Amino acid sequence: MNMIKPGITLACTLLLSGLPAVAHHSGAAYFELDVDIEHTNATVVSYDIVNPHGRLAYTFTDEDGNEVEWSGELASANNLRRRGLGGEIFKPGDQLALVVGNPSRSGANFSRLTRVEFANGDIAQLTGRNTGITRADAE
Repeated sequence: MNMIKPGITLACTLLLSGLPAVAHHSGAAYFELDVDIEHTNATVVSYDIVNPHGRLAYTFTDEDGNEVEWSGELASANNLRRRGLGGEIFKPGDQLALVVGNPSRSGANFSRLTRVEFANGDIAQLTGRNTGITRADAE
């Protein structure tokens, strides 16, 4: 009986210690996953392949004619590289025809990026089953 209480306490502690990680990896906590935002004719500012999440910063001109900067969260550095999205896939100055993502719940100019279409027709699928690059000339 004396060994059961510490065992139960240890089991409960281990079980509950994983909850913060689950909360962090729930995109719905930070982003409106049922809403897509689209920005057209964007220009890459920076692309950082870092952990825990990569980041793409870009500018575009809004409907009022103002240049606006946004950034988007991506997968981890390792996942980006495995999906063919490492290196210099996005370079400062690159033109993007379309950037699609789920907006931040905070209202900041920040999103969880889901897809990017390059000016040359290439598509970077950033989430879902078929992540990676689809080359326009391969179709």
